[in-house]
Amino acid sequence: MARTKRQTKLTLKHATRRMQDGNQLAEFGPGLALLFLSAFIPLVLLIAVAVNYGAAYTLNNLQVREAVVSKRSEVESATGNVKKLIPERWKAAGFGQFANLSQDPSTEVSYKEGLTDSEGRKDMIVRVITTVKPKPLLPNMPFIAGIPGLTSEAVFIFDNQAVIENPDDGQPGA
Repeated sequence: MARTKRQTKLTLKHATRRMQDGNQLAEFGPGLALLFLSAFIPLVLLIAVAVNYGAAYTLNNLQVREAVVSKRSEVESATGNVKKLIPERWKAAGFGQFANLSQDPSTEVSYKEGLTDSEGRKDMIVRVITTVKPKPLLPNMPFIAGIPGLTSEAVFIFDNQAVIENPDDGQPGA
């Protein structure tokens, strides 16, 4: 539908008056609030979840690297490096201090036999499973309950394995 000259003049006249009166500032506040609610808050949530995930991944990676070079008895011990000392140091310094956890990380370690070479020697593989439960960003929110990481607890489970450097260290009793 084509506009008449009169309709075009009225539209320009109202637009000019709105600019002169400062009415566009009245539209800025609600627009900024809408932008804040739809972009900034989800971005903060995403950053918080990403930091927790990255910190937990780093912990699992550190535990696997230690398990590869340590004796089996030290790795499986509840007071050893892999299950106790590394998680404690991780929480106290570095990337782990930014992880907001609801409880201490739990670690499970298991061993299995790997490939056999032409001389009959078998590789040993260590498997480390780390479970981390970060606190929710906004706990006890009744109207948006059940969103992991935002209103309810998120659970990250990392399962990693590697070949032991010295297969004798992976034997029971080593």
